[in-house]
Amino acid sequence: MMTLPRNRWLISVTALLFTVSCSGDDEAKNGKSADKTVEKHVPKLHDAEPLKPESLKPLENAPVTPLPQQGHEMKEEVTLTGSIFYKSLEGGFYAFVSEDGNRYTLHGLNEAFQQNGLIVEISGHPKPDMMTTTQYGTVLQVNHVKVLDASRVIGKDGNPTH
Repeated sequence: MMTLPRNRWLISVTALLFTVSCSGDDEAKNGKSADKTVEKHVPKLHDAEPLKPESLKPLENAPVTPLPQQGHEMKEEVTLTGSIFYKSLEGGFYAFVSEDGNRYTLHGLNEAFQQNGLIVEISGHPKPDMMTTTQYGTVLQVNHVKVLDASRVIGKDGNPTH
């Protein structure tokens, strides 16, 4: 028995499958189909009955089921203590690391508090279902910031600002 190299065998099988799959093209070009079973099951638009006005009446006393929440509702406000850090990832952003080590991407942080190394108490609503390009912890919509210690503030380049 003659054995073909692996590539030739693969090419031969592919060519055979291509030839077999194209064998019905002539019938399709002539408008004939070898299998008419699909046409039997597809309803024609002109055969459909028009809707009657009584079928469009609103249901009275129909039970209403609320849609499930998608998780975008505001969570309860949290107050956290920690530090604001500048991250150069994705063009740069200010992140927050709480004292317990949890990471947050801050949304709505006032420019006055955008200081690398600033220690603050921050209040806001966590949005765990929101995704950002930074993908740094949980998104926190900032409501209030209280500065606790500004002595550790450093510039974006790592140098102290004072």
